[in-house]
Amino acid sequence: MVFLASIAVAMLAMTGCGKKGAESDSGFPKDFAKLSDTEKVAYVMRTSSPDSVARFVIEAALGQKKGLRIDTLAIAEDYAMTNYTGEKLEDYIRESTRLKEEITLSQRFILFNRVKTNDPVSFGLELGLGYLSRVREKNLSAKDVEKEIEDFRKVCGEDTATYRRFVTGFTEALRLDKDKDVKKEIYEKFINLR
Repeated sequence: MVFLASIAVAMLAMTGCGKKGAESDSGFPKDFAKLSDTEKVAYVMRTSSPDSVARFVIEAALGQKKGLRIDTLAIAEDYAMTNYTGEKLEDYIRESTRLKEEITLSQRFILFNRVKTNDPVSFGLELGLGYLSRVREKNLSAKDVEKEIEDFRKVCGEDTATYRRFVTGFTEALRLDKDKDVKKEIYEKFINLR
């Protein structure tokens, strides 16, 4: 009886060892980073729920997954949305949309560069026009807004056109909302943003 128990324990240990050798510390296969964007998404779809897949796609596109990256967000998202149906598709879209609404200006710029299908001319303008909604929803202070805009300017780097378009959109949104519910401190601090 003791002999059989010893064999069972040894077999379990060997099974665990075999699995450990095939996976990295993150729980993904060792060669996962070498897979294409669609292969990465396909793997995560087989092993996770749709909302987890959405989180993986966004976090990997933002470079928040150590050693794992989605290079072209449009390809990864297209694969997930083509291969999910019904409630799973709804769950994926709902979580993906929620995550995109939560991210900072800098992270939106990073995602924009991972999509490769967006119109670069309208991106900055639309981002600026929509930013005031985020400021209100998150109840951001003038200091919070200043930090986000400065981080965004830095991440734009040499892409000064996108930053200028953002400023144009944001200041226009402030002008349109002046007598509505924009905080006075935010209006006064950023209406002449350059």
